[in-house]
Amino acid sequence: MQGVYPSGSDNSPAIVMLHSSMSSARQWRALTALLEADYRVVNLDLFGYGEGPDAEDAGSFSLSTEARRVMQVLDELEIAHFHLLGHSYGGALALKLALEQNQRVTSLMLFEPVAFHLLDKDNPARQEVEGLASDMSRKAASEAAQAFVDYWNGAGYFAGLPQQMQALFSQQVNKLKLDFQALLGETYTPEKYAKIEQPVLLMTGKNSRQSAHAVAAVIAHQLPRLTARPVSGGHMAPITHAEEVNNLILEFLVQK
Repeated sequence: MQGVYPSGSDNSPAIVMLHSSMSSARQWRALTALLEADYRVVNLDLFGYGEGPDAEDAGSFSLSTEARRVMQVLDELEIAHFHLLGHSYGGALALKLALEQNQRVTSLMLFEPVAFHLLDKDNPARQEVEGLASDMSRKAASEAAQAFVDYWNGAGYFAGLPQQMQALFSQQVNKLKLDFQALLGETYTPEKYAKIEQPVLLMTGKNSRQSAHAVAAVIAHQLPRLTARPVSGGHMAPITHAEEVNNLILEFLVQK
């Protein structure tokens, strides 16, 4: 299966890992190494990232497109029940999967899921994100990549990256635009997510953006069995502060 990296024992509880936009399954390598002795880890590249397949039918692309592929992978691996972990775009996808595949998800772990569709149209945080998406749509690929990377990491971050990394991010802009299309086009209302009654770990970066915190606040109001944990760093803490984030995930899983 293209862009799918299972590890661990087939007889162990399964955990599925979903990465952020402009990333890949590689972001979870350290966590995978910590888990694979006790879990059946399914780490995969989402459409258009890493070794994942290219997204087709861009005009109709949605979170449902991503969700169908994830479930096809799990069905091929004959995994009936699983813990689910997602960061940013992968977190929004994980939230959708936890609702739609409710009987199969054992627990849910989220780091700042960017489910922007949960914010009201007049919410300043949503307007900020829509402004970013609109701005990116008018820019050349390198400028659009810079706008996105600097939004989450701070002004000047993109310019400080190696040229090879800047080029890779620029090549991913077309998929990134589809990610925004999927996130803003999702139709579930906040109240729908109250049906997720499994244990949920919701992590947020202390120094993250208003938009990420606004979504987290909406989710926290809906999920009945939620554990909220702030961590050091910002939106990319699963990478920049991986040890702290991974320890919270391990502690949460042990309690399950």
